[in-house]
Amino acid sequence: MAAANPWDPASAPNGAGLVLGHFIASGMVNQEMLNMSKKTASCFVNFTRLQQITDIEAEIYQKNLEIELLKLEKDTADVVHPFFLDIWYICWNWL
Repeated sequence: MAAANPWDPASAPNGAGLVLGHFIASGMVNQEMLNMSKKTASCFVNFTRLQQITDIEAEIYQKNLEIELLKLEKDTADVVHPFFLDIWYICWNWL
């Protein structure tokens, strides 16, 4: 028999599960009460959404930097083109 994986939360009951099981067994709460309280906390939903927005904004910023770099390469391509460098070299040699 394989040992339980300590990193897998489903492999062993945790403290909260044991306490809830005890409360259900004693009759303090029932399954319907637990099902009613089973909502996703809005702070975690907002945190996830905020993380997605931050990731998208970072990607947009990265793309804008790449576009700026391409524009800079396009603007300077004429200046560093070998044809223009040859002309510049020829002009300076005649002086």
